[in-house]
Amino acid sequence: MMQLEHHLLFLFIFTLVMDLFKTFRNIVFFQELSDEEITILVNISTPKFLHKKEKLVEPDQTFTHLFILSHGLLRFFFDDENGVETNLFLPSEKEAAIMESPESYSQGSTRRYTIEAVIDTQIFLFNKNEFEEIAFQHKGIYTMYLRSLKQIISILKVRTEQFCSTSPHSRYEDFLENRPFTSQNANRKYIANFLGITPNSLSRMTARIHKKRNERKK
Repeated sequence: MMQLEHHLLFLFIFTLVMDLFKTFRNIVFFQELSDEEITILVNISTPKFLHKKEKLVEPDQTFTHLFILSHGLLRFFFDDENGVETNLFLPSEKEAAIMESPESYSQGSTRRYTIEAVIDTQIFLFNKNEFEEIAFQHKGIYTMYLRSLKQIISILKVRTEQFCSTSPHSRYEDFLENRPFTSQNANRKYIANFLGITPNSLSRMTARIHKKRNERKK
């Protein structure tokens, strides 16, 4: 009986690991990793499912993990001095990269960001120190991690340039073209805030875009 229980436990763990391996293999950002590197990441990961509006990180909370989305959509936001929310990031499964709390990219000790699920979301957590130690030992993981950092820098660069030099209408059109998953799944209030416009302005822009598209079909 004991041997049977051990055998069943082994089969359960083996099946679970294989399922996670398939999930990781399907994550776009992991496509260039070898099977060995995928297996290493599976072994140091912790799956976490976030229900809609469930928070991963809150202000003043210590958070020492990296993470990646396999399914879903998150928002990174903070409250300004008037208590108004400002959305900095709206990462989805379509733009998945290795992420962490925004404060981790600076030397500041104040933690003001909240990370919240916009829809039901599956993420995988990695202890940052353990992940970085392994990255220095495996070239593929190191390259992927470096590419994640570059992607985040690129996103911030684009957002800064857009707010400095483009109109709200141009930002919205660019958002619709490049972020269809987010535009279809995020609350319109979040999208408006992310683009630096009011919800009413967003509604008017949406109406004009739909009208223009309908005229083209005639």
